[in-house]
Amino acid sequence: MAELSKGANTSLAEHDVTIALEFPAGTANVDLFSVLVRADGSAGSDRDLVFFNQPSSPCSAVTLAEVATVQVHLDTVPAEVATIVIAAALDESTTGTFASCGPGEVTVRSATGVLATHTIAGLTDERCVVLVEIYRRDEQCKIRAVSQGWINGIADLIENYGIVVDRPEPKPAVAPKLDVIVVPDEYGDEPIGAGEHAWRKKLAEQRLNRFEELHAAEYEQGLVRGTHFLKWSDEVARLKREGYLEEALTVLLEILDATERVQAQERTNAPIRTEWFQKFGTDVVVRETPPGWTENAAIVFRKLGDLEGEIAIIDRWLAHAGDPTHWVGASHARLLARRDKARALLEKRRR
Repeated sequence: MAELSKGANTSLAEHDVTIALEFPAGTANVDLFSVLVRADGSAGSDRDLVFFNQPSSPCSAVTLAEVATVQVHLDTVPAEVATIVIAAALDESTTGTFASCGPGEVTVRSATGVLATHTIAGLTDERCVVLVEIYRRDEQCKIRAVSQGWINGIADLIENYGIVVDRPEPKPAVAPKLDVIVVPDEYGDEPIGAGEHAWRKKLAEQRLNRFEELHAAEYEQGLVRGTHFLKWSDEVARLKREGYLEEALTVLLEILDATERVQAQERTNAPIRTEWFQKFGTDVVVRETPPGWTENAAIVFRKLGDLEGEIAIIDRWLAHAGDPTHWVGASHARLLARRDKARALLEKRRR
């Protein structure tokens, strides 16, 4: 039997398993549910959500067996399903959070006995939590302990996988609570490359060579509230984790402005670099704006139920992305797939 800590995984040799969530007697009533997720991180349709009103997936691979128990038949999972997410939400009769009700114990069983256990850990204010994920890796089925969730409940978690949830009419928009945003320390770490090194020299009124001047100018264009956008990752993640979605989006939009300013400065500097590097037969290519920030903003737009905003922010990135032959990494493909999914969801919502 494997005892899984948060983030750990183990192989599943048995293909018929049950996943149960148990709490100390009388501490919590929970509803289990499951989402069958494709490789792009989204569900194929709302039929891929298994919950009390829809207790079985279309393929019958995932079913709610009894109270706080999910049964999974891995041999019947369709090939297009990359991950089975098993999650739980506290019902309305239970006050508090998963942290205050705990410790909750996840048990994975087969006909031969207990295969793995996981004690839910590392939570604060969450009332809806992803317990474990079952996924394929090199033709082998594995299970990973997750213990991550959402403060605002099941609707936010489900929409994270692209399933549209009917929500009450939104309240009138209010100004973001900017006081909850903590600006990262500009000089908390070593310089992030030549740009910050040159920028610090400029602030100290030290003499810069020709290329340091280019680096400093580009770095300066990337500042968001006095700190370079590359240093905002942890703060944006905190805002999202604690439920400050509007505030996170405010910062992300400022970051996107900064990435576009940097790209514009790089285009201005390109002729100078080209003049130098042509001596070595090297072409100077201005990079696309970093796609990861746009993907982050698109996810927040979807969590907020704003599909038009999600589509528009991806289109904005495409307008600055440049030649697709110069794109690097997988973020670009995920963005295009996310835009197609958002368009389909928006069309479905309008019908």
